[in-house]
Amino acid sequence: MAKIVVAFRDRVTAESVASLLRESGYEVIRVCTAGDEIKRTFSQIQDGILICGARFKDRTLDQIVHDLNEHVEILCISKQEAAADIRSARVFHLQPPVRRSILAAWADMLIQLHYQKLPHRETTDRQVIDSAKQKLMQEMHFSEAEAHRYLQKFSMRNGIRMTQAAEQILHPSTE
Repeated sequence: MAKIVVAFRDRVTAESVASLLRESGYEVIRVCTAGDEIKRTFSQIQDGILICGARFKDRTLDQIVHDLNEHVEILCISKQEAAADIRSARVFHLQPPVRRSILAAWADMLIQLHYQKLPHRETTDRQVIDSAKQKLMQEMHFSEAEAHRYLQKFSMRNGIRMTQAAEQILHPSTE
C-alpha cells in the first residue's frame, strides 16, 4: 500500500482531508502542519504520496518539493493564487472545495503513478525480502511496516542491498 502523508498549514484542514481519505479506504500514515515535519517524514519513509496545501508557516511547497526525492507524488489542494508560486512540474493541482469522490480518484491516480515510477525488484529478490519480513514479524512481533523499515535500516547501516540484508536475517552467520 502506498504511504500517504497529508499536510496543511491548518491542523483542522489537514485532519479533515485525512478523514476523507480514510473514509474512502486509504491509509494515511501521518498528518503534518509544517514543512520541516514533511521533510522529516519523507526522509524516514523515502517514498509515497503527499497531499497538501501550497504554503506552510516555515516553507512554501516549492521549497519542500526540492527536498523530496522523485519517488514522492504530490497533489496540492489550494486556491489558484496560492498555487501560482509553485514552479515544480512534479506537483499536481486541485482547487477547493474537494468532494470525497474527487479526492479518491486523485489518490488512485497518484498511487498508480507512484507504483509505475518505483524500481521493480526481481521476483526472487521480493521473495527473499518477504521471507525475511515474515521471520521478523514472527520472531520480533513486528507489523509488516515495522519489519520493512527494520530491513531498510539494517541494509543502510551495513551498506548492503536490501536483498542481502534479508538473506543475512534469514541465514545469520554463526561467527
